[in-house]
Amino acid sequence: MRTFVEFALSENDKRLLFILLIVFLIIFLILGLIGVLIRTISRAFSRRIDYEIHEAVTSRVITTPEQLKKYGIAKNNRLFFKQAIPPFLIMALSLLMYLIYSFASGIWAEDYFGHFSSLLYTWDWANPENFADFWGLSLLRRWPPLLNEPHFVPEYWGAYILVPLWVISIGYYIVVIQAYVSRAVMLERRSHTVFEKSLEDFNYFNDKKDAPAQDAQSSSDKK
Repeated sequence: MRTFVEFALSENDKRLLFILLIVFLIIFLILGLIGVLIRTISRAFSRRIDYEIHEAVTSRVITTPEQLKKYGIAKNNRLFFKQAIPPFLIMALSLLMYLIYSFASGIWAEDYFGHFSSLLYTWDWANPENFADFWGLSLLRRWPPLLNEPHFVPEYWGAYILVPLWVISIGYYIVVIQAYVSRAVMLERRSHTVFEKSLEDFNYFNDKKDAPAQDAQSSSDKK
């Protein structure tokens, strides 16, 4: 006995399904590009640890993987603290600006991000009429109307200064952390590869055939 299940899709459902596929494809491409970008940046950051440990390794000052790890971790930590100074200075500057603005306005709690949004385009995403239900999913049916166009409000000057400082300092610090992790991963890899004993190109029988010739050459040299 065969059972056939038919799905009847209206024109509106087909349109929504097509939009859903396009959205998933765009999200997939964006995530792929972000992954490639993060990987490329991580590789660029990881090369710095080679520069930091190169002299100690090539001069044979470091002779064991444990010494390499200890030395590399110290170098990586020192570089991390050095690179973390700028974002902390920016955050300190934003704290100073916050205190000045709060004393001047007499208001200590404001919606700074909401005030900063006056410089951005804002659409009516909260309106449920702009969405349609498709098999339990809420999909965008039409583009929301524009609620706000960028305009300057003099009373919000504090938000216009503080929000960029916060975003820059947080983003800067995230990049510093990413660089630190990338160097740590590369250091762990180098601690194994630098002292690795590999038999990749070694063949017992090939080397054994060459052994008598080498012995004969060494005997003639002694004579």
